[in-house]
Amino acid sequence: MRIRLTPIAVAVTAMSFGASAQEGSTVRTTESLLSRDYVSILPGYFIPDRGYGAQRNGFTMSVLYGNQFSEHWSLEGNIFGSTLETGKLHGTDYYQYGGTVDAAYGLFDRTKAPVTPFVLAGIGAEYNDMFPQDRSRTSFVADGGIGFVTKSLYDGIKIRAEGRYLHNFFEGGQNDYRLSFGIEIPLGRVIDRIIEVPTPTPAAITEIKEVPRPWVDSDGDGVDDEHDDCPNTPHGLKVDAHGCVIPGQSIELNGVTFDFNRARLTTNAQTILNTITPAFIGQPSLKVEIAGHTDSIGTAAANLKLSQARAEAVRAYLISRGAKPQQLVAKGYGKSQPLITPEKTADDRERNRRVEFRVLGK
Repeated sequence: MRIRLTPIAVAVTAMSFGASAQEGSTVRTTESLLSRDYVSILPGYFIPDRGYGAQRNGFTMSVLYGNQFSEHWSLEGNIFGSTLETGKLHGTDYYQYGGTVDAAYGLFDRTKAPVTPFVLAGIGAEYNDMFPQDRSRTSFVADGGIGFVTKSLYDGIKIRAEGRYLHNFFEGGQNDYRLSFGIEIPLGRVIDRIIEVPTPTPAAITEIKEVPRPWVDSDGDGVDDEHDDCPNTPHGLKVDAHGCVIPGQSIELNGVTFDFNRARLTTNAQTILNTITPAFIGQPSLKVEIAGHTDSIGTAAANLKLSQARAEAVRAYLISRGAKPQQLVAKGYGKSQPLITPEKTADDRERNRRVEFRVLGK
């Protein structure tokens, strides 16, 4: 298996800040405490239903308490009083006193927006005090309206204006209108207070730098492992730019020898073949011819048979160690291709009794 190295090294540096960000320092900021409860005082103009017999429009006064329970919604309790003149007595002779509970929906958050338009609707009751006294009674009312409230103009105080329609179920039903303009006061002052927030010490920052990867060539073929597509090349074979064996070349397997007139591998020969087997495992497309040779002693026919047996022995051993059968072709050449001729010594004959690899291709 080939291992590619990743070229990474890590260096750690610390980031420093100015004195304002040192450990133990603080930042001064402000925090606003905004009340969501409020009261409104709303004097106004009362336009009554003519069924009351009023000769002119009257005056009305409302005081309400509200609570903004969400960003847009408020619940308000409203008490009011109105005065009218029917002409049956000199001066004011008709009074209305009542109260409603209303839900108000603001288009914006009334604690933050410069101006918040709103709509409202509710129900309540009203006492009609009029002349003659036997007409006086309490009746149910339903109301709806529109208006707006400003942001805080001075010390939390806001301007509020609204118009309401009231349906009074008095004497078969009367329709009244109230136009009011006044102030809204938060219950609880709006306070801007200064707070000090500790500034945390900045953590060290890790800086990653890339450094050159060391050049590694595990099989010694001249191509570094990162770019070697054919690892574990046997020593002595030439390779291309990708580390793969170039076809058509041969190498002698020095040390892969046999006893005289035998085809059994020696222990030393097996050790050498063990170092070659990974090349076939790592390069499944590699295909070679195993060429067996003999010395000149004996007949040509006997030597041809012996060289074939020796080539077959090498092939069988390599397959037993993991090489694929289709990668190996065994062929005996007898004494027809000696390295040394004539043979004068025992060493010359041993050199001729050899095995070669001939690369056929991938």
